[in-house]
Amino acid sequence: MGEKEACMEHSGCEARITQCEKNDVDIFKRLREVEMAVWKAAGASGVVTALLVVVLERVMK
Repeated sequence: MGEKEACMEHSGCEARITQCEKNDVDIFKRLREVEMAVWKAAGASGVVTALLVVVLERVMK
């Protein structure tokens, strides 16, 4: 009888754990996409900054 009560109490745990694992996969996928966007933006801003420095150096000479 004690086991049956425990099973009823914890019957949804497996489903909740599975749902959490699915959510983790989705979250990590989106997080990776955001990370890649940040890296691309950082690279682009670095290139723009370098070009601006070169242009300013030539103008100031």
